[in-house]
Amino acid sequence: MAFEIADELSGSVQVVHLFEQETGLSARISPTLGWNLFELHLPVNGKPTPILMQPPSPDDLKASPSRYGNPILFPFPNRIRQGQFDWQGKTYNTPVNNGGNAIHGFALKSAWRVTQKLADKEFAQATAQWRLSIDSPEHLSHWPADALIEITYRLDRQSLKASAKISNPDSRPLPWGLGYHTYFQLPFSQSGSLAQTKIVIPASQRWQLRDFLPSGAKEPLPANLDFRQGLPLKGLKADDVLTDLAHNADGRTECLLMDTDLGWEVAVATSRSFRELVVFTPSWNPNSIALEPYTQTTDAINLAAKGLDGGLSVLAPGQSETLDLWITSRKSTASSS
Repeated sequence: MAFEIADELSGSVQVVHLFEQETGLSARISPTLGWNLFELHLPVNGKPTPILMQPPSPDDLKASPSRYGNPILFPFPNRIRQGQFDWQGKTYNTPVNNGGNAIHGFALKSAWRVTQKLADKEFAQATAQWRLSIDSPEHLSHWPADALIEITYRLDRQSLKASAKISNPDSRPLPWGLGYHTYFQLPFSQSGSLAQTKIVIPASQRWQLRDFLPSGAKEPLPANLDFRQGLPLKGLKADDVLTDLAHNADGRTECLLMDTDLGWEVAVATSRSFRELVVFTPSWNPNSIALEPYTQTTDAINLAAKGLDGGLSVLAPGQSETLDLWITSRKSTASSS
């Protein structure tokens, strides 16, 4: 058995396909639609199983790029109030596209440039990059500095890893935030029950929001959003920014999506730079939940102007930072049952 990579064209949508033919393991990513990992099949009880909520067709992804798969939110995730912020004495006006606010950055709807593809017996991986001044130059005046992001997706027999490298190619400081708007689907079998699912998230607080924007204060989680002991997906309604995430001994934060009927789970682990996690239940699919690791909370750049730590990151010219996301399919561990 060996992994392979194929370039595909579905209508006008370009696709990079990572796969292992004999096992059915597969990942499809579109460089023309924000380098979105819109399809992922990992083993569940020995069978290749869709892990992400995938679009009915690539055309559906093209029509709604933030509603399926793994949308990449950069250089800011979620909203900026009224699309406006001050940075180093200058006011920036970012185009509004959501209820009078700017949302989800500029890379989401842009084409990315594939820079590397590699496959062997153990894995397949593909890398693409997006640079503000090259790939979305119309937004260069809307942000304080040029920005470069490079993401490598690596598929092996149990997991998918996304490694992101953020760089500042400019001569000015670069404020930035990264988020993944990752949609998962449960249960893992067609005969399964939403009542027999469990979501585990090691968060103890949430940001107070008004009209989806943070006041700057945090509060303890209410019982219906305290996922530390696990909550079923059935009946869950959420659109919240959770925070104060616990870390494992290796420094990672790990969330679990569990199908207790099957005794199986998908672990979603992130490096320490992802300090917030948005939980969102989409109205258009009751079998889906978005677990969205963010490096910052909503509107962090405006919170920073008020002296509040919302997680805004800043890179000096020439600096870079690397951060990782792992999606792993495995038999449920006894400690999380």
